[in-house]
Amino acid sequence: MVLFFEILLVVAVVVITLMSAYILYRFLHDES
Repeated sequence: MVLFFEILLVVAVVVITLMSAYILYRFLHDES
């Protein structure tokens, strides 16, 4: 059961990182 939460945590971190990178990319792209 602990492994499930670890995987869920890793997936959440990856998703947040990708979303942040995408938003940052869009922000820099729109600015220039």
